[in-house]
Amino acid sequence: MELIKFTEKNSNYDALIIPFGRELNLTTSVPEEAKEIVNAAVEGGFFKGEEAEIYKLSMLTKGRIQNIVLVGLGNKDEINNRSSFIAFSKAYSACKKMKARIIRVVLDNAKEYIEDYDVVEKICEGTLLADYEFNEYKSEVKPSTIERVEFDTTYDRFDEALAEAKVCAESTILARDLINQPPAFMTPAQLAEEAKNVGEECNIEVMIIHKPEAEELGMNAFLAVGKGSVNSPKVIVMKYFGDKDNEDIIGLIGKGVMYDSGGYCLKPSASLHTMHGDMSGAAAVIGAIRAIAKMGLKANVVGVIAACENRISGEAYLPGDILKSMSGKYIEMNNSDAEGRLTLADAITYAIREQKVTKVIDIATLTGAVKMALGNKTAGIISNDEELVRFAQEASEIACEKVWRLPADKELRHVLNSSIADLKNSAIGTTVGGGTILGGLFIQEFVEDKPWLHIDIAGTNWTHEDLPYCPKGGIGFGTSLLYNIVKLMSK
Repeated sequence: MELIKFTEKNSNYDALIIPFGRELNLTTSVPEEAKEIVNAAVEGGFFKGEEAEIYKLSMLTKGRIQNIVLVGLGNKDEINNRSSFIAFSKAYSACKKMKARIIRVVLDNAKEYIEDYDVVEKICEGTLLADYEFNEYKSEVKPSTIERVEFDTTYDRFDEALAEAKVCAESTILARDLINQPPAFMTPAQLAEEAKNVGEECNIEVMIIHKPEAEELGMNAFLAVGKGSVNSPKVIVMKYFGDKDNEDIIGLIGKGVMYDSGGYCLKPSASLHTMHGDMSGAAAVIGAIRAIAKMGLKANVVGVIAACENRISGEAYLPGDILKSMSGKYIEMNNSDAEGRLTLADAITYAIREQKVTKVIDIATLTGAVKMALGNKTAGIISNDEELVRFAQEASEIACEKVWRLPADKELRHVLNSSIADLKNSAIGTTVGGGTILGGLFIQEFVEDKPWLHIDIAGTNWTHEDLPYCPKGGIGFGTSLLYNIVKLMSK
């Protein structure tokens, strides 16, 4: 799909998107041939300009059917980046269902609503995200008909916003593709290859640590999780240094459990078919580093992904095992389905001790409890650093990926105490609740007092219903969030 700024030379559209606020103003930027039917819809009360409202029209012009989609933005004082992103995504999806080829988006009809750089960037990004499909395993594919989207706008930074939108959307789509691939294909070794492909594309260093070297490093907690699988675990290290005069290095740590059966603490059968999505944190890190490198951010970033599979076999680890982590702390493994935090513990220690990161941001499908607490549209964050929280909250608004801070409540920490080791990996059997908080508190034990942010995306990584900006499957949540956190930190 081609995304361009509208010029008079490109006017052969077959779908028109016209945004409106509640004032329902129709400006001179709207093509003359469309004004009569649009005015009739507005004056007849069929369209009111309410937030995310969609009204579809069709007209016959010069022997051709032209479709019009009116999209409501709501009240000006209530509009935000996410509301406009969802509204326009609905409009793009409507055009896709109409089998449009060339879409003209009359942004200037709601110019006073769309004057912020981040809003414009996300509106552009939504075109590609709403058009996404994962069709690799369909024998008969009906591809999207959309060939070009033209943006009619006088916004002075539009070209800059469009360029960034393309990079961010492509990177999120990469993350979606990685998540949606079935587990028989997307093994730890395959994920390593995908990361290397990104390294070649972006001219950044990618290093793969194989099992023998991981054993030498003492990454026993991570390796224990992968013991039950015939697919060998891999540690993926991606390095981008865009500010070599700065000693600060941001560590992005992504949970890379390529398939999670729950181990001997087996998951319910109803959830097993989507557990290849348990590597969504890893996908987000790979996508984010691609975007960071493509946009040339002035920052130093090291991504670390401990990729493995949590399966059942005669070799698998068992509840009751004692694991010596890379940090030297001993962990009583009392729940084989609390495996992600074990892999993250060693990945964080590796990032701090071997890659010398000065700040740690981990992202993981860590706990089902976060979905119970926040629903399936908002990720939970836990941190020991107010500045990182501020960056995450601001980036969340820009990225249209919602987060909510949960407390790192030390009064709950005691339930992770073990009588036979330094700590347990879960509070199974206790009644304190706060499963997401406890997952964060466990990870905090391994950050060695570095500024740290934990992002739990277990509720937001996957959709079981079609969304305006994403079909059923992996969402790629966190890719844009991580990119924008690093972007804000680089300013």
